[in-house]
Order: sequence, then structure tokens, then C-alpha cells
Amino acid sequence: MKIESLKLTNFRNYFDLNLQFDDKMNIFIGDNGAGKTNILESIYILSLTKSNRYGVEENLINFKEEFSKISGMVKSNDFLRKLEIVLTKNTKQLYINDKEIRRSRDYISKFCIIAFTPSDLEIIKGSPNVRRNMMNIDISQLQNDYISYLNEYNSIIKIRNEYLKRMNINGNTDERYLDIVNNNLVAKASKIYQYRFAFLEKINNYLPKIFKQISGIEGLQLCFVNNLHIFKYDDDEIQKKMLNKLKRNFKMELIQGMTVIGPHRDDFYFSLNGTDMREFSSQGQQRIAVISLKIAEIYLFKEELGEYPVLLLDDIFSEIDSKKRNKIIKYLNGEIQSIITTTDINDIDKDLLVNAAVYNVKNNKVTRKGKIKNGRRKSNN
Repeated sequence: MKIESLKLTNFRNYFDLNLQFDDKMNIFIGDNGAGKTNILESIYILSLTKSNRYGVEENLINFKEEFSKISGMVKSNDFLRKLEIVLTKNTKQLYINDKEIRRSRDYISKFCIIAFTPSDLEIIKGSPNVRRNMMNIDISQLQNDYISYLNEYNSIIKIRNEYLKRMNINGNTDERYLDIVNNNLVAKASKIYQYRFAFLEKINNYLPKIFKQISGIEGLQLCFVNNLHIFKYDDDEIQKKMLNKLKRNFKMELIQGMTVIGPHRDDFYFSLNGTDMREFSSQGQQRIAVISLKIAEIYLFKEELGEYPVLLLDDIFSEIDSKKRNKIIKYLNGEIQSIITTTDINDIDKDLLVNAAVYNVKNNKVTRKGKIKNGRRKSNN
């Protein structure tokens, strides 16, 4: 997949920005706060309909304006399509080739991306919700119906929790109704587990080798943690275990007014030679582990979709030593289109950046400076 062009209207600090991308490596250079990350954020939203940064969506609109628009021409399997998202303070409209798309599941996966930002260290150090969100985003791009199962599951959880609260207040129980809700819940949960087990198994086919090539250390694995204590997908086992746990935990859940069993409580962790990286690894090792995961995702997308996603890298090189930095860059050569931000081009070995397109970002403007060729910048003029 490639993004050929991007047009931003009233998005963050950009009133009117038009960009043309190279189909391989694109590097945006500028000081902190210049707006480099806003460009990556807009591409992320164009792909997934939501921002990867904290804050309300209203803040995506330039404070002087009433709406914001992100438009891009993207190519997938040699098919070119126009994607567009229009935001107002209260609405979000999705378009493919100027036709409005009502459901996000019909939009997502048309343009796939993998993004890495400094805050992605939270994948290791943050809450389980951060890790579940990352996994949900990746699987949703690979498997279109996963979004439907996830939305249906979350809707049933909401219904069940509201019913538990009413039961606790009123003291009335309708076990037949609760049985129906439970059966629907575990059926959707089992499909979610099916996709998650498959995703993690495939990621672990790539992750250990990539981490070793970058860090020189063996033994990295992504380990799945679920409160059913299951270690492989089995539909019958999952549904039986989950139903039994729901029944055993009924009194506790009634008091709490919430469902505590199921995929909405899943987690995973990075295991390095049998130890949890949250507890026993340096921040540098954790950073390389997350980058290795992102690269593994790229190859998994290629395996599943037949083409590479677009890679977004936001200022990740400044805290990595040059040897590891250059090993990472080597993965980006070839067919992968990458869009990279940095404050200093010297963070990257010029010999690895042959034919990279370079853009300067300053004062809300982006200027394309040319390509790096044979270690030197070549002007497009």
C-alpha cells in the first residue's frame, strides 16, 4: 500500500497543505512543535478514522475554523482510491471516492498503516487497555469482520452490566434472560479469542528474529494473558469455561455491577527469556522490543494482505544508538513506504537514505528539499 498525496484543510496548525509522497522513504525534518507529528497524525486518522493522540476530536480542527478535512489518494494492489474524512465539532463523515461510508468497518482496511511514536513505550509499561487497543487496531485492519464481533461484544457487555446493576438495586432476577445474554456474550467472545490467538501466534513467527537482529539478544516473545487461563484456541473449551466463570462470579459481579470475565480484560506482555520486560529490562531494550513488534507487524500484514502497509515513524531515532538505528533503517528499504519525522537528519546514516525524499517543516509550512542521493541531498529543482 502507498499514499500518493495528502491534502489537509484546517487541520491542527495547517490551513491548506498539499503534499506529494515518494513511494519509498519520506523524511520530515523540523524543530519540536513545528507540526511534523500533525502530518503523521492526519495519515493515521485517514487510515483508522481516529487519532492516535490523546485529546478530544474537536481539537483536530483549527481553532479559527468550523470544520477540518483530511483527503488522500492511496493505492492498494495497484487500485487507486480517494479517501476523505470531514470533521466538525459534532460529526465525522467518511468518504471513499466521494461516496459517503456509514460504517467504519466498511472504511477501515482500505488503507493500512503501522505507526510508532515515543509514547508507544506504553505498550510495555502502560495499562492493559493500551495493549488491547493496539491489538484491536492491527486485527481490525487485517480482518474486517473483527470490528463487528468486537462492537457486538461490547454492546452485550453494556447490556449485561446495566442489567446486573438493575438486579442489584431491585433485587429481582430473571435467570432465563441472563442465560440468553451470557450465551450471546460467550459466542462473540470466542470469535474474538480466535482472532487474537491467531494474531499473536503469527506475530511470534517474526518477532524473535527481528529483535535479535537489532539488539543481538535472543528470546523475545509476546505472551497472551486471559482470565480464562486458556493457551490455545478451542471454541468449545472457551465457551464452556467462560459460561462456568460467569456463573461462579455472578454474586461478585452483581455487587460490582460489571462483567469481569472475558476479552475486555485480556492482556499480553513481552517476555525476554522467560522474564517480563516491564520488570527486568532497560528502557532501551523496551524501545527496541516495541520497534521490533512494529516491524513484525509489517511482515505479518504483507503475509496476510499480499502487500506492505505504510509505516509511520515519529521521532524515534534520537534516543537509539547509531548501530541499532541503522539496523532498523535497513528494514525500511525496498517495497515499504515509510514516513519519518526527525529533528536532525544526522540521526540517520546518509548511506542508508539513498533516494529518500526530504521535507523541511517550519512556520506551518512544508517545503520539499529533494532526495538524498549517494549520501548527499539532490535538489528537485
